[in-house]
Amino acid sequence: MTFSPLINRTVPHHNKYNSRQGNPVIRVFQHHHAAVDLSGVNALVDPNAQKSANYIILSNGDILGQVPEEFRAWTTSGFENDKNAITFEVQNIGTAVNGNDNDPASWKVSDAAYTSIIRLLADIAKRYGWGAVSAGNYRGHREVAQTACPGGYLWGRMDRTRASANALVHGGVVSPPVAPATPPVANKSIWQLADEVLAGVHGSGEARKVSLGSKYDAVQAEVNRRSGIGPAAQVKSIAQLADEVISGKHGSGEARKVSLGNQYAAVQAEINRRLGVGGPSISQLADAVLAGKYGSGATRKAQLGRNYEAVQAEVNRRLGV
Repeated sequence: MTFSPLINRTVPHHNKYNSRQGNPVIRVFQHHHAAVDLSGVNALVDPNAQKSANYIILSNGDILGQVPEEFRAWTTSGFENDKNAITFEVQNIGTAVNGNDNDPASWKVSDAAYTSIIRLLADIAKRYGWGAVSAGNYRGHREVAQTACPGGYLWGRMDRTRASANALVHGGVVSPPVAPATPPVANKSIWQLADEVLAGVHGSGEARKVSLGSKYDAVQAEVNRRSGIGPAAQVKSIAQLADEVISGKHGSGEARKVSLGNQYAAVQAEINRRLGVGGPSISQLADAVLAGKYGSGATRKAQLGRNYEAVQAEVNRRLGV
């Protein structure tokens, strides 16, 4: 009978399980007890209650093994969902906030319990050879059923949980378990906010929309672009590339020239402008071209000089050419 080496002890399953019928374990489903006491645990171990889980996680961080991993537990709304899943039930320390199950502060779990989720998820990913924890192999109950489970707190941190588990899979350490429910977004670029989303700071689903507010659509579009989702990725603007350089993504010196290719001069000019060196930026020059200030054809080339190709590329990008 297989359990993670991380468990503290086992509890009775009273034969509340089925064969997986040859289906391999390819994912974990996250659940919560929807109770701040041990009543959720009591229901799972009650021989007359038609529910069970592979693992139960308590608020003190203890991990209890109930149904061995070889078997399908009765957790996620039917055989089709659980036939190739390992299921986690975690004890809450809080209830819904303002009656809203989706609030990122609703149905909170303890830091110790959250850390145990990450450790157990990483252990399973390594033992089953997943390579990494992704949106496909770590999922919430609500994705396959009409339910608020696993509660706003865990649901809003699904991306962060995946990132922290991946750090363990690849030899790192667990990141701090508690992310701000509404991290600040003012005065941050779309690029910076997309970085935060990919790091799990703004949660997922409705929690991400609440956290990002009016910037959600733009940030999600950038996240989708980086992830290869949706329409084909557009050419990055000079401003975006400059943001990347300043954040250290293209190195320096010759490495930067190689990374940026034929965009190097224009991007470096934009960086110089931001640092107070040189004249107007490529973006500003493109604004002027679109306003008709530099004419067209040979006249535009002559007036823009060495900036012509970079400015024209930015104009074309804006016009969808």
